[in-house]
Amino acid sequence: MVNSSDGFTWTPTEGISQGLPTIGVVVPPARSIQPQTATYDAIVIGSGYAGLVAARDLATQGKKTLLIEARDRLGGRTWHATIDGFNYEIGGTWLHWHMPHIYREISLYGLHNDWMVTQNPGSKEDYCTVTTGDKQRNISHDDEAYFGGRVNEIFCNVDGNNLRQSWKYTFGTNQSPEFMAKWDKFSCKDRLDQIRDQLTAEEATILEAQLVQMGGNSIDKMGLLDALRWFALGSHTGTGLNEIALHTRLRSGNSELHRRIFGHALSSGNLSYSFKTPVQRIEDKGGIVTVTARDGQKWKAKSIICTVPLNVLSSIEFYPPLSADKVAASQEGSVNKCNKVHVDLAGPDYLSWSSLTTPGKGLVAAFGDHLTPAGNSHLVAFGPDPKTAAGITLDSIEGITSALTYLLPKEKQNEVSVTRIVTHDWNKDEFAKGTWCYLPTDFTTKYLAALQRSHGNVYFASGDFSDGWRGWIDGAVHIGMQVAHQVIQKQKQTTAAVRSHI
Repeated sequence: MVNSSDGFTWTPTEGISQGLPTIGVVVPPARSIQPQTATYDAIVIGSGYAGLVAARDLATQGKKTLLIEARDRLGGRTWHATIDGFNYEIGGTWLHWHMPHIYREISLYGLHNDWMVTQNPGSKEDYCTVTTGDKQRNISHDDEAYFGGRVNEIFCNVDGNNLRQSWKYTFGTNQSPEFMAKWDKFSCKDRLDQIRDQLTAEEATILEAQLVQMGGNSIDKMGLLDALRWFALGSHTGTGLNEIALHTRLRSGNSELHRRIFGHALSSGNLSYSFKTPVQRIEDKGGIVTVTARDGQKWKAKSIICTVPLNVLSSIEFYPPLSADKVAASQEGSVNKCNKVHVDLAGPDYLSWSSLTTPGKGLVAAFGDHLTPAGNSHLVAFGPDPKTAAGITLDSIEGITSALTYLLPKEKQNEVSVTRIVTHDWNKDEFAKGTWCYLPTDFTTKYLAALQRSHGNVYFASGDFSDGWRGWIDGAVHIGMQVAHQVIQKQKQTTAAVRSHI
């Protein structure tokens, strides 16, 4: 197993070690099935889920395809590191059979029995710790689900019917346009202010912690519409989203699935690739698109599928220039600048524990996510944008441990021992500039369609632009599949039109 240059781990004995071991690193980093001067049918930029699925679909349907990736590994913002026999999901993590596009991939590659469950019951500290200002209370997980579901339902029930008519089909983009336009102008803070008198102080803490965990910023920066969409995706119930989206993950890790998709594409004999290759410029001229890397390498193709994240789109030069609405959208970007941190505590006591707080001291939520092979409690913790008042940077181990300790029951804070920290600073990562997509106010109705629109022979397929599970792994697979199909159909039409004139 080879270390990626991304991420770091810390232990009390070894300190900080940069880079994390993962099966996702591709060695050697480049392979070509044809001369560099030849014209590909398609070039796919980015090897996250969207790019991998698009490249696979193109290559297996006979298209000479080049996959270009800035990193040294597969996966983009979703990948896992394996340390001492345990898989740490550094980016996107949870998958479920109610996520139709990613489940298709899981079952296709024989991983349908490869599940592990987050938040298992039965450990010594089997409860949720809620901290509200200077008050703290341990509640049962049944109460955690009850209060969490209750406040989420009050928050999202903007139409009096839990969106069952307003947003009955969660993958639709053209339903209830007046409803969408109205609530797109509201921030999560605006909505919380509307309902605050219906909540106790503790309930408000639970709600705000859940929201910050979702959107990775202060709630005044977070658009309400994404929260409503996630509620609808959770089957219009207060607890549905957590049951689907924070419950199960692949035991063998997301990078295993990446490897299987990548291997399938390679087996077609139609895939070339170049890793460690950041793209600088995309030029569409005379029906052929030229991609120029930072190191000066150039490739040509009939079509390009660009899967880079929304917050990274503006770093690539386009000629002809992108339309004004695409530029405006890329400049405004996603607000999600969440910190996601893995923390292992000595012993099995915290397998079942969870915590919620706002504003916290750098982290707002944590929960047990299985035991390591050494028998230690593995926790996943989330905190807001480091630039917010309650945020922290990830360059201070003391800051991380203090933030995690603050979430613990006060009487336990001096008893626990941190044995390992694993994380990656997505906000300082030039190829991510944030975590999963969460949009600001007045963005979806203004810009989403523009982001999905092709630009000549350049197509866009980031999971940040998808419908349905936008910002989730399923959304990336969804749009990668859709756009690859669009490219294939467009090229068929072009070939047919040429033949008809011969």
